Order: sequence, then C-alpha cells, then structure tokens
Amino acid sequence: MDPLWYKDAVIYQLHVRSFFDANDDGYGDFEGLRQKLPYLEALGVNTLWLMPFFQSPLRDDGYDIADYYQILPVHGTLEDFRRFLDEAHARGMRVIIELVLNHTSIDHPWFQEARKPGSPLRDFYVWSDTPDKYKGVRVIFQDFEPSNWTFDPVAGAYYWHRFYHHQPDLNWDNPEVERAMHQVMFFWADMGVDGFRLDAIPYLYEREGTSCENLPETIEAVKRLRKALEERYGPGKVLLAEANMWPEETLPYFGEGDGVHMAYNFPLMPRLFLALRREDRGPIEAMLQETEGIPETAQWALFLRNHDELTLEKVTEEEREFLWEVYAPDPRYRINLGIRRRLMPLLGGDKRRFELLHALLFTLKGSPILYYGDEIGMGDNPFLGDRNGVRTPMQWSADRNAGFSRAPYHRLFLPPVSEGPYSYHFVNVEAQQENPHSLLNFVRRLLGIRNRYAKVLGRGSLRLLPVENRRILAYEREYQGERVLVAANLSRYSQAFDLPLEGEVGLVPVELFSQSPFPPVEGRYRLALGPHGFILFTLRPKAEVERLYLPDWVATEEEVEAPQDLPVVSLSGGVEGLFIDTLADERARASFLSALGRVLGERSWLALRPERVELKDALRLQKAPPLYLTLLRLEGEEGSLEAFLPVALRPEGEGPGLFARVRGGGYLFELSQDPGFYDLLLRRLAQGFEGRSLRAHYRGRHPGPVPEALELLRPGLAAGEGVWLQVGLVQDGGLDRTERLLPRLDLPWVLKPVGGLYRARGQERRALALTGTLPSPRPQDAFAYALRLAGEGLARLQDHPVGEGALGLVAHALGELEALARLLGVRLALLHRALGEAEGEGEGVPLLNRGLEAFVEAGGEVFLLALGREGRGLPLQDLARLAYDLERALYLAAEEREGAEAWVDLAADFLEAALLQAYQEVNQGEVQAVGFPQAMLALAQEQALWKEGSGRKRVLERWRRKAGDQEVQ
Repeated sequence: MDPLWYKDAVIYQLHVRSFFDANDDGYGDFEGLRQKLPYLEALGVNTLWLMPFFQSPLRDDGYDIADYYQILPVHGTLEDFRRFLDEAHARGMRVIIELVLNHTSIDHPWFQEARKPGSPLRDFYVWSDTPDKYKGVRVIFQDFEPSNWTFDPVAGAYYWHRFYHHQPDLNWDNPEVERAMHQVMFFWADMGVDGFRLDAIPYLYEREGTSCENLPETIEAVKRLRKALEERYGPGKVLLAEANMWPEETLPYFGEGDGVHMAYNFPLMPRLFLALRREDRGPIEAMLQETEGIPETAQWALFLRNHDELTLEKVTEEEREFLWEVYAPDPRYRINLGIRRRLMPLLGGDKRRFELLHALLFTLKGSPILYYGDEIGMGDNPFLGDRNGVRTPMQWSADRNAGFSRAPYHRLFLPPVSEGPYSYHFVNVEAQQENPHSLLNFVRRLLGIRNRYAKVLGRGSLRLLPVENRRILAYEREYQGERVLVAANLSRYSQAFDLPLEGEVGLVPVELFSQSPFPPVEGRYRLALGPHGFILFTLRPKAEVERLYLPDWVATEEEVEAPQDLPVVSLSGGVEGLFIDTLADERARASFLSALGRVLGERSWLALRPERVELKDALRLQKAPPLYLTLLRLEGEEGSLEAFLPVALRPEGEGPGLFARVRGGGYLFELSQDPGFYDLLLRRLAQGFEGRSLRAHYRGRHPGPVPEALELLRPGLAAGEGVWLQVGLVQDGGLDRTERLLPRLDLPWVLKPVGGLYRARGQERRALALTGTLPSPRPQDAFAYALRLAGEGLARLQDHPVGEGALGLVAHALGELEALARLLGVRLALLHRALGEAEGEGEGVPLLNRGLEAFVEAGGEVFLLALGREGRGLPLQDLARLAYDLERALYLAAEEREGAEAWVDLAADFLEAALLQAYQEVNQGEVQAVGFPQAMLALAQEQALWKEGSGRKRVLERWRRKAGDQEVQ
C-alpha cells in the first residue's frame, strides 16, 4: 500500500443517517450505505469520511458521544459496519471516521461517574469552583452559549466546554484520558478503518493567560497520537486535523512530518468565495502563498462547504461583513461566525459558478472533499434550526421521501427538501444520472480528470502564473515532468488574457475534457474565457500529440523486412518478363506471383487470403522506374476475386509495400499504400491517359484540378486540395455501379465522379479508378474519423468505473460519435430510398456493402463516395455493416487506453441504438431490429474469416455472447 495514498484521495463526506435507509425506520444505516457504494464508486470518489455514528443523544449531530465503542442502534450493528467496511475496501475505497478527542456527551458514563463526589473519574474532565478561570477565552458557539463554563449541581462545580454545554471537555492533563483515547483509536483501527478525523483538535489543553487554543501541549499530544498509531500499524493510516485556525497556527500540527498527515485549509475556503464575488484572484493567491511550506509528506484537505457552515472565523472582520452581505443577506442563514447554507443555494443556483468552484477544488494543491448531495446541487431548509437545514436526507429520486426511505414521512429523522427549486422532485440522483449535462455528470467527468492526473494534482508543485488580467487565476501543476495548466475566469463577464508560457515553447496544450489539442506554445499564449469559465490543459510534446490514430490498415501492417529476408525473384531478362505474356520469364513470374500472394495475404483491405495468384493483364504506366498496372485473379478458401494492383521495380529497398528482391538488382513493391502512385496516376489522368495491353484498351481522364500532392486516406483512396481519387483495388463491380448511379442521386452529400480510368475489352467496360472534386482541402477516411472520435470519447471515459448512471457519461463523452451514427442512419435510409428509385424495386433494398469505407469526412461533413457491388439484400445488412465498423473502431481505440475497454460494450450498444433509431425515423417500419443480433453475428464471423485482428476478434466474441444471451432469454 502506498503510505501517501491520502495525497491522491478524493474524499466524500456523509452522514450515515442521511444517506440511505435500508430497513425503513426513517434513519440511514450502514446497510443502506453499503448498498449505495456502487453509486459512490461510479461518482469517482475513493475515500469516505463518515461523520459520527457512535452511541449519542444526538444533541449535536453525533459529536456528543455517549459511548465510543458502540454504534447508534438506528445505524445498525458493529457487524453491519464490518460488512460495509469490507465492501468499501473491496471496491478500492478507504474509510475515515471521526475521533472526537476534545469532549464527550454529558450522557457518557465517564461524565456521569465524574459528577459524583470523590469519583476516581473526576479528573477526566475540567472542573472549577468558579467560572472566572481562563477569562478572555472566546466562546465558539456564541449564538447558543453565553460562557465556556456550566454549573453542575450534582458535582457542585463548574465544568469547562468549548462548544455546547452538553459537551464537557476532557482533561488531557490527565494521562489516563490520553490512554483511553488511544484505546478508542486502536479499537476502530483494528477493525480496518483507514484514518481518523481529529475533531476540534486545537482545544485539548487549557492554560491560564492564553487563548486555550493551539497550545504546545496540544501539538505534542498530536505527535504522540501519530507515534502510537504508526508503532502499532506502521505507515498508511491517516490523521486529519480539524484545526480551524490561521495558517501560522495550523502549520505546527504537521510538525516536521511527525504530526498529522492532513489538515483542513480553513483560511483558503472562504477566500474562494471572496475572490469569486470580488472578481479578483488576490484573496486566493495570498492564501496559497500563506499556506506553502508544509512538510513533503503532509497534505491540505480542500473543501467548499462542510457539515457545519461556511465558516468565516478565519477572515478579517471586514471580509466577514462583505461575505455575509453578498452570500447571506437574510440573517436566518447566519449562524455563529458562518453561513448555514448548502453550496448551490449559496451560489444563487448559478451552474457556471458551481462548475468553476469545483474546477478549483479539484486542481488546487490538496485533497478535495465533497459534501454529500452537493454533487447534485441539493438545497437546504433554514427552518429546521441549528445546522440541520444542511443535513437533510440524500435525494435519490422523485419517489416518496426522496427515495431515501420507505418509512412514513413523520418517522424520518429530518424531512427532505420538498418545496422550491431544490425540491427532491426536481433535484435528485435518478433525474441527473442519465442527463449528460447535469451537475452530477459534470462532477463525474471532472473527477475522472482529477483521478487520471491524481499524482500531478495531489502531489505536484503549484506555480501561479502572473497574468496581467486580475480577473484570471492561472496556475501550473507539475509532477515528475507531467504538467497540468489551469486558467479560471472569476468574472461574470468574458475575459481575454495572455498566459506567460515562454518557458513551455514547443509544448502543445491538450484540453482535458475534450482531449483536443490547441496550437503549440510559441511564447505568450492568448486565450479568452466566457463568464465564470475555466479551461484545463495538459502540456505535451508536439511529437506525442501529432501521433495519429492509426487506421486499421496501418496498425496491422507488418514490419518492413530486412532485404536479406525477402523472397528472391530470379529474373534473367528485363522486368517485362514478369508482366508481358509474349516476353514472359515463367520461373521468374511464378516466384513473383508467389511473393506477391504472400504479402497480399497480410493486407487488411483484401477480402480473402490468396492461395493462388494469376496475372490476367498488365499495362505499363511508367517506364523508369518501371511501374505496371496489373489485373490479378486471387483464389483462396473464401472464394475468388479480381484485384487491380500497381506494382513497381525500384533500385532502392526502402518504402511501403516492399515484398521481393530481384536477383541482379532492384526491389519489387506493391503500391496500394504508396501516396506517390496516386499522385502519378492523377497527373496522368489529367493529361488524358490512353494505353494498350495485349488484352485490353485503357483510357482515362481527370478534368479537375491537380494538387501538388495527394494524401493517402486508406488503400484505394487518396485526396488532395479539392480532389479525391479512388482506385478499385478489389474488383467487385463497386466502381462501375458508383460511376453509373451516383450522378443520378439528387443528394447534396453525394460526391459524384467526374473522371476515371477505364479498361475496355470488346463490349466489356470496367472502371479501375474514379476521380472527383472535394469541397474541403483536408478530408479523411470515415473509418479513421470514427476511430479518432472513438479514441477521444474513450479517453474521457477511461478513468471512470462503469457503474450506476454510466449511460449519462457515455452520452456526453461519445456525443460526436453518436451524432455520426445518427447521421449515417439517416443517410443510409435516404440512400436506400434513392437507390430504390434509381434502380427499381426488387427483393429487399440495394446493398451499400462497404460500411464506413463508402464515406469520407471533409470539413465536418460526411460525404458518400462509393457504392458496393451489384446486389440486393436486407436493410439490416447495411446497418450491421455500419454498426460493425463503429464497434470495431471502439475496440481499436480502447487498445490504446488503459481502462477504456470496460466501456466498449455499453458504448457499442449506445451507438447501435442511435444508428437504428435514426434509420427507423426516416424509413418507419422498414427495419425489424429483432434480427439485428443475427445480422451482426453473421457479419462478424465473415469479417473474422477475412482478416485476423484483435478488433475483429473482440466484435465476434461480443456478438456470440449477445446471440447466446438472446437464446437464453
């Protein structure tokens, strides 16, 4: 176990009795909490802080403990607690509980015994014959208590209490008290608890003439507590100090790394709210600088709100008056020296300010704490008295009692918020889980980022950036070379600013929510943010960011072999002996076709693995170095097909497609993946191409522009500025049908061919290549586009567990890919309709047959570029082909991202549902989704036979599972 785990912690604070009631008695319990652990795991928290659950009269929310060793019966039993703790640990969550060292309840047996004259436990508490001792010590709960002393008639003396009169302070000058509290700590630590929150720790000792706070004796007692803990358990269990003090008073609690492990950053919290309303980063920067200098192993705990109130003790009087005026103008919401409001009402329901504050909470230096219900924006009830208004039941659903309990309403420990904009009818987990734009899913996404960069944000350094615009707070977090950059707009208006990033020149900011790269840093970096906007970047080397999401045909291409390992073709004459029948060198041709067949068996774009290759025709396209257009017949177990393939002989043995060495000099290449071939072919077509082989006549033309270079989008498809060129590597009749039908389709997203290369033999005429124009200079293959979108979407999901409400995260993370799926569904339906009109109705609907390969993306638009071979079939077959490609893109993208594969099944179901729904909305009733699993399984089996690959294999496994599940049902 990492002893510094608390630095990476995301802590969720909750009341057991407020969370979920499993036995319907009106109080939350440990069994209910255990049942809700999947929700907390899916939320992204990894540490639970449980507020007091011990035996108590509950006069102070359980902080008035009557028995440290017993659980309040309404919460369950010790066995219930152990069961909860074991499951939390099994889910990778740690548990911190309260250790109330300063005081007990007046109902505690210790105090009841101490009241008796001559009792041996008398010295467990602080007594006085007069209330005049420790004069000048402040009263903390000044709204409720007039003094720190209360007279007890049984004892005939005054007892000391820093909080309520029913909470007498323990006497830490008595060694027996310290030993007793160590035993309490050992009891719960033996059970497996991971840490303790040291409640009200500054007030353990009293000395005349002092404030009775933060005394040296208290600091030494804290160090002894840690020593005792580590001597018994070793490192790994944590002490978290609740020391609501100024920075210089809190720092001693850390010691030299031998005090508490963590302490709340009370001075920073109110200054986040102060900076937000003043629209100036000054209060935050000042307190960040004041709280620097803690030991390397120590950590601040950050929070926006906690169970008590937005405490304003550690601000100046002027700051307090300002905060009261802007955040609690209604005196009902003020209590002691704070504000008793939940976070969302405190912010006036402003979602942008809510999101901004959470972005700061999760990225500033320290471990963040979430108060239960704040993740959904729960409200409060000021009429409940004291601070109970912010301790109401968790709002799970719009069902009775907010889904918290099935008990009668009058038996609930507190009523849920049931009126106004924060009523559980509107604000609840169920309503927000599947809504990708809800507060809950925003917090989940932000926690995903926090957990992905846990080391950087939990342990890294923080460097404030001196931005001239004071409404902008910007800082850089860095840990072991990894950087996260944060910029936040504290203003309610849009702001422009320059980030001083001169030291980061050459790095590329990648926005963390979208995973989108921004322009590289070249010096001062100009940005703009909307009202209360923020942006999170990771800074990465340019070469790393520019690594493309490799298309399937590139990812599966074999490593280039060393020349000495290549097959050898013994050619006695010129290269014509390989291609021209009248000049054929039969031995050399046989070696050439054997070597070519071997390399073609490794090409993902080919629909079979050839066992025999026959040369049917060849035409020389270029004399030096020799380049021939070949027409091949390929035969394998799956059947036979014709392929049109460019082959070249070159003097150097480097480049894509190398497959054989020619004895006497030179190397043979197949050029399906060589952009230079597509450049050459387009130029020749633009010049007006005509040629003759022994068997056929070839003609070609391209009336459009000729760019300087073409980019290979996939084998058989290249594009440049305003131009596309597709070559029919597999002769299935698709290009002939494309040339004939696309000009007849009156659809604006259809790219009609304007030129091409044709082979004629008698009455037979076949299209070998087609060209056309593009509206955008930067197209990409639609499968590569889907692969990129899948990669970006899964990157947003990879750090989230697949749990409750996962569909809401999927909908947000894969929004672009969902939009593509829906667009394809609509366009496929329109295409089927248009092809039926153009070709006439027959049995079924004309097949697209090429999946995503039929489309190209350009400038954000998706265009149809190709049709499949002649044939008619069912719409489900075309839908299955598109769904198959989308699913395979998910699996391939998941291979590059640890933790993303768990999301693929859910993401695939989501996209396939979107595709089918969009198709059916256009062609209502024309698709029976019942047969979809069978169509997918048949296609997956066919594709797996054609080409091995992890993506194809995983799709087949998935649909075998789904088909099996359907049979079971």
